[in-house]
Amino acid sequence: MKLIICLLIFISSLMANENDEFTGSEIIEKRMISMQSLNKLMSQARINIQENKLNSETIDIFKKIQHILYDYPSLFPDNSFVGKTKASQDIVSNRDEFNSIAKEYEDNAKLIIELIESEDSAAVNKSFQNLYSYCKSCHSRFRN
Repeated sequence: MKLIICLLIFISSLMANENDEFTGSEIIEKRMISMQSLNKLMSQARINIQENKLNSETIDIFKKIQHILYDYPSLFPDNSFVGKTKASQDIVSNRDEFNSIAKEYEDNAKLIIELIESEDSAAVNKSFQNLYSYCKSCHSRFRN
């Protein structure tokens, strides 16, 4: 039993620091790939919502969006603001605000999943617009 607990603690610490092993340029590349995936998913979601396809496919899209946003704050370690990046170093000095925006974004994706399940298309549309506004808010605040 002690061995299992030790292994769980060890694995948790590895997962918590999973981006520590990357160099600044590697984490920037990982961040860019994540952002491209998020943009594609948001486009797919927009199309599905416009076509009123509130189904399991759209739920899966928002689950992927939610997962990206859960990981998003970890993609901005302090060593990742030099080189090929548009991210502002303001993220470091305003980490709580940045993390709060990412969390609100993630929570909104979760809410949209619930609204799709309840088949409330008007609320899905409104919440999707809110979700999109979090993108704009974060970019205007934390992007060079």
